[in-house]
Amino acid sequence: MFNLHSQLIKLQEGEAEIHNSFSFDGIDTTIAKRTINGLTDKLVVSGDAINDDATFDTLQCFARDLPTIDPKLIARGLDMLVAGFENEIKQVSAALATPGYDPTQHAEALDRYAFLFQWTIERGESTASQSRAAATQTKGRKRRTNTSTGSGAAKGATVADVVPGWKAKIMDLYLLLQQLLQLPLGRVWNSLPERDTFIGVFTRLAHKVMENPAYARDTEFQETLFNALCLWVQSYNGLYGAVTMITQNLQHYEHLSEAMAGLLQLAYEKYGGTQLADEVLRSVATRDFNSTHDKTGPKNTARFLVRFSQAAPKALLRQMGLLIRHLDCEAHILRSAMVDVVGHLILYLASQEEQTEITKNQIVEYFDIIEQRFQDAHYLVRAKVLQVCQFICSGPAKFPKRRPKLISLTIGRLEDKASNVRKHAIRALTALLETHPFSLDGAELGIERLEDSLEKINAELAQMANAVPAKAVDKAGDPADREENDDATDGGDESDSDNGGNDDGDTNVSGTTNGNSVAGDNARAAQDFANAGLSPEMAAKAMHLQFQQRYYRDALHFVYQVQEAQPLLIQLLGSTNKSEVMEAMDFFVTAVRFRVDGAQEGIRRMAHLIWTPSNGSSGSSAGDGSSGAEEAKGVRAKLLDSYMQLYLAPSERLSAAENTSRITRNLISLTFGATLAELTSLEELIRTLMEEGLISAAVVSKLRSVYGYTRQKLPPAQRRGAIIILGMLAQASKSIVTDDIDLYLRIGLGRYGHDDLVVAKYTCMVLQCLGSSKTKRVGAAAGLDEGEAKRLPMNSSIFDGLRRIIEEPRRDPEWFPAAEQALNTIYALGEKPDAFAARIVKTQARLVQDLLASAKTAAGVEDSMDVDDGDSPAAPEPARKLVDPWDLTRLLFIVGHIAIKEIVLLETIEAELKRRKSDEEPKRKRRATPKGKGRRGKASNTSGMDVDGEEDDEDDELNQIAGTTEDEIGDIISAIRERELLFGNRSLLALFGPLLVHVCKNLGKFNDRLLTVHATAALAKFMCISSAFCETNLPLLLTLLQRAKSPVIRANISIALGDITVCFNNLIGENVQYLYGPLHDQDSKVKKTTLMVLTHLILNGMVKVKGQLGEMAKCLEDKDQRVADMARLFFSELATKDNAVYNNLPDIISSLSVGAGAVNEESFGRIMKFLFDFIKEKDRQTDNVVEKLCQRFRNSADPRQCRDIAYCLALLPYKSERSVRRLLDGLPSYQDKLSEDAVYKYFGEIVAKARSQAAQRQETKVLLDEYEAKLREARAKAIGEDEAEAVEKEIGSLRTQLTQYSDDEMEEEDEAL
Repeated sequence: MFNLHSQLIKLQEGEAEIHNSFSFDGIDTTIAKRTINGLTDKLVVSGDAINDDATFDTLQCFARDLPTIDPKLIARGLDMLVAGFENEIKQVSAALATPGYDPTQHAEALDRYAFLFQWTIERGESTASQSRAAATQTKGRKRRTNTSTGSGAAKGATVADVVPGWKAKIMDLYLLLQQLLQLPLGRVWNSLPERDTFIGVFTRLAHKVMENPAYARDTEFQETLFNALCLWVQSYNGLYGAVTMITQNLQHYEHLSEAMAGLLQLAYEKYGGTQLADEVLRSVATRDFNSTHDKTGPKNTARFLVRFSQAAPKALLRQMGLLIRHLDCEAHILRSAMVDVVGHLILYLASQEEQTEITKNQIVEYFDIIEQRFQDAHYLVRAKVLQVCQFICSGPAKFPKRRPKLISLTIGRLEDKASNVRKHAIRALTALLETHPFSLDGAELGIERLEDSLEKINAELAQMANAVPAKAVDKAGDPADREENDDATDGGDESDSDNGGNDDGDTNVSGTTNGNSVAGDNARAAQDFANAGLSPEMAAKAMHLQFQQRYYRDALHFVYQVQEAQPLLIQLLGSTNKSEVMEAMDFFVTAVRFRVDGAQEGIRRMAHLIWTPSNGSSGSSAGDGSSGAEEAKGVRAKLLDSYMQLYLAPSERLSAAENTSRITRNLISLTFGATLAELTSLEELIRTLMEEGLISAAVVSKLRSVYGYTRQKLPPAQRRGAIIILGMLAQASKSIVTDDIDLYLRIGLGRYGHDDLVVAKYTCMVLQCLGSSKTKRVGAAAGLDEGEAKRLPMNSSIFDGLRRIIEEPRRDPEWFPAAEQALNTIYALGEKPDAFAARIVKTQARLVQDLLASAKTAAGVEDSMDVDDGDSPAAPEPARKLVDPWDLTRLLFIVGHIAIKEIVLLETIEAELKRRKSDEEPKRKRRATPKGKGRRGKASNTSGMDVDGEEDDEDDELNQIAGTTEDEIGDIISAIRERELLFGNRSLLALFGPLLVHVCKNLGKFNDRLLTVHATAALAKFMCISSAFCETNLPLLLTLLQRAKSPVIRANISIALGDITVCFNNLIGENVQYLYGPLHDQDSKVKKTTLMVLTHLILNGMVKVKGQLGEMAKCLEDKDQRVADMARLFFSELATKDNAVYNNLPDIISSLSVGAGAVNEESFGRIMKFLFDFIKEKDRQTDNVVEKLCQRFRNSADPRQCRDIAYCLALLPYKSERSVRRLLDGLPSYQDKLSEDAVYKYFGEIVAKARSQAAQRQETKVLLDEYEAKLREARAKAIGEDEAEAVEKEIGSLRTQLTQYSDDEMEEEDEAL
């Protein structure tokens, strides 16, 4: 008699009994096949054949030797067992259906089949499991394996990959088991333990199979197993066994966490397994996950709860009272999961048709939980809260009462220190905006329209209230009293959302305007209105108006909240985290789509992102959902897509012509009110779009039509915008200019350009595209390309138009930028621009001849200076007015700009000469042949034309002009620039040098603001030409920098000093302190300009820092946030330049701590904390800084300086033993300074910080104990024993606080970094 229970025990102990042993290991394949075929014939005929001992023993040998058998034979053997089991089930079913038949006769056969399935399947799966474990261990040790080894490990990943049909046969087995479990098996076995032993075999096998992660991806396979398990629980008292199995799987197998949720869902929905779900959830609720070593348990449980809340929220809701305790669990992943669960429960409750008071209260409680978790200590939980807000508000229910508070909390998370939280906050805010419930008026959210609508409704309500008799008004109550209390699920459709409101006191957001300012007295009158005494039609109308009134108030409140977030989102556009930037871009695109006021500012700022380097990777980056693919595209591609979506995408509702007009209007509108920086970025963006073929020829033609429109008066902004966009497009396609150049001459350089100098300016910029091509030649000077040699003759009509613009007599401030661009165009296109410019200068100089003569006379006798530019209250009497200040200003502006363009022209000529020399060199080498060969070649030329002679003449002429080497060419050009332009007898510019010096020395006499500004700028431009002229007048320029009253002059001189540094570095080297002087200017624009100049010079290596970085560091604490941000950016970039911050750190500390320029201690602390972040990651630098700072104590007697040094020491991380050792070695240098309480406190923080390091060797601990003891001893000697004990208690409490860092807090700090 076969006893299944005892045989299973023997099998587990490895003592299975096989009376007729037969080995499949090593036998011939043919014999093995014959044996399997024979067994198959027996079992297929009758399932009872397994009761034959010889047959059963052979099958046991098959199970025992399974790892050595050919996989195809294994498949045939398993198929044989399943077929026999199927026959046996049919026989059992027939026996149970036949009256008078004893079904217990089949019990032994079923037990034998169960035993063989147990042995066979477990043997196969165990072998595969061992292979997986070996492969995982090898991978963990990062060992290199050859191809064959790797292939074997891969084949052993699952037995189903090796044995054909293995998984299908297991599915067939459990489908048969489902049929068997639906039979009354209590009649087959004589006792329940025997029956349960049989069923237990298959439940254990199911558990064994599910351990393989490969099967977890097959939902059909899992469902087959789960149905069998559910039948077991339903019909055979398998509840507690199933609970145990599920809880163990959740504890040990990560891949089964979501599968167990699916099992519970199936049991709950299909088999009425309410008790099973309740028991499992109670077990999960009572578990504690506070162990720091248990990482798998909380993670698996979290995934299980989230999946189950999605699949069966009703079942989970029954035990939510117990599960809610996990919101206070130390494991952040479990808290995050509970937040997710709460979100799914809210959606489930909101979707119920019957909204009882209990349901409403539950929704309110769960929303309170969501709002509380916005302040969770871990950044991942806060990020999860924001994700939950996204899918809650994206559902059918709009929750109008809770939205304002959620929006306010979400806006607060935009300033979170974790970038992941900020990213999800932006995404949540975008989702809240996209799903807003205010769908009237086309869902647009313009404030002006909403306020107008609210005012009309208030006026209409007030009018109706005035028409009601006084008695009726007295009888009437507050409209809010008549309204039903809106439940938390209002807003499922448009009509509900229109009636939704924010009239609950607990959902109002403090600090935000809610639209009451536009209501006024009419709104208060409307609140006193009642429907009593009105006809039913009027009462219904009044009620409808009240609903609309509340709708518009809530809509305005929502818009004000969105506007509150926009400044923060604009800042996040400049984040270094790519995902934040891209989410912020999505928000502004959405906001513009809904016409939110102020969103256009974000779109303008987005244009600056065009300078972000393209992301070359095409793979998807790590992230969630679609955001990973977007990040892979890069910020630049995302920007182009956003602008395409907003401005260039055609509308399906419009015709082609209408779409062209619409796109043209959109492009022109981008230029309205744009700053120079915004236009520069927009130009690059438009150029890129044009190069990629995203702007059609029809749009270009329409822009030309707008620019050249002359039938009626066109708003200036329209024509200006059209020519600006055309200029941007011309950067990518020169044909935009060449195809219709007469249009630009007729409009921009004709009457319309003279009437609007802004149009003339941008027309000149468009024409400059004629002198450049898209691709610059490598090594060419700026502005020089291969087509540079083809310049226009000076008698071209283009130059006549340009000259008329420059000589335009109208007194318009726009003349200066227009004249500048006109001169740029002349020098970019003309063959002889210098001669043409000379004629312009002579024409303008005739207006100021008297002053020129006066300046020549004064140049030799004038020593004193009067740099007062007119702001002084005691201004001297003005001199006799020799010329019109406007004429003189124009002249100085023209000659100053010509001076700069002459430098550019000389550099262009130098580059062109070098290019020609380089091109002629190969020809010269080819002609350098022996004389005899040369004569014979020349004699054989029968054409009579000496070609070689002509080329030789050209080469000789070029050599005479420019020399024979590139160095000689450079020397000649430098000599012309140094000695001819400003000192040559025939130089026109030489006449104006004395005039500029005369005007700049007498700014107080030339009492005209515009004149003084342009005179100093022109002088600075002249100084960039010649080092001799620069050296002579540099003292004058530096004096103007210090004494000029106009901040514009000081800012211009600061820029000029940067240019002079580039041109003549040796002259500025002796006066480098003047470059840093304007950093202390009272005007923030001067400081910002100076900081920009110094940033450029230092980062590009044009100025060597020699102790002046302290002045730059002071800007970190500037009151102007733009200056402080720029200083932060400077030091962030400087930190990447060969330890520049580390090398200059001692000088920075001295500059900020000692002397008249020292900052206060609070500012010093903030500056040092920022700078020390750049050296914390490098242990060697940290060790050296510790040693240098300890040495500083010896020469420091000032208590303030000692405190500053100790504070700097406390900022270092002390991760290595060397740092602590150097502190100990340097103790004699500062032991006498420990009498200062603050100094001793900082050293106490150092000890506590060093002890709190995660990985600490025993030697380091001993060293810290020694250092702390000596520190305490030195302190006691310095201040006395009693006081030392009191201070030591304070230090001990501080050390306790510092060492209580949790893992969550450390993760938050890492994320913030």
